[in-house]
Amino acid sequence: MENEAVKRIDRKKMKSKRILALVIFVFSIALSIAFFVFQDYFKSTVSLGLLGLFILNFATSASLFISAPSIFAVVAGGAIYAPWQVAIVSSLGSAFGDMVGFLLGLSGRHLANHKLHKKIWFNVFTTYFKKYGGLLILILAFIPNPLFDSIGIIAGVFAYSAKKFFLFVFIGRLIRYFLLATFGSIL
Repeated sequence: MENEAVKRIDRKKMKSKRILALVIFVFSIALSIAFFVFQDYFKSTVSLGLLGLFILNFATSASLFISAPSIFAVVAGGAIYAPWQVAIVSSLGSAFGDMVGFLLGLSGRHLANHKLHKKIWFNVFTTYFKKYGGLLILILAFIPNPLFDSIGIIAGVFAYSAKKFFLFVFIGRLIRYFLLATFGSIL
């Protein structure tokens, strides 16, 4: 009887986590659709100055698997503002936006672990990701690539530290955006 009650509670927890994952996924898809529908608005956010750069980088990073040209806004921002200001604001927006993918992975973690925990490759990959994930996140945050969203999801699935994920994404993007803004300042 007690065992059945525990199973019922576990099913309720699993159901609530699935609902949370679905809500985050739908939010990301809605944001991606909004990005295309209101494309002109997002382009005009650059006119909002540094706040516009933050909003643009947040929106492009939060929309999963849809790459957007925020790099051009960072270069253009470097021509107007100090490169360090552009880099910090853009990196913060991007790091907060990438937390959407991380939260999606984190909310689906129990489902993934339930399905894959008996697989040897999954356990090995989990161990290596927890050990070397920071370096991987830092490098992939620095290199412009459309597949970075999957790293956020993977980090969430492996229950990587949210603080470390945010920090490594921020540092990788900070270096990238500083170089791009500096390039924009000399154009």
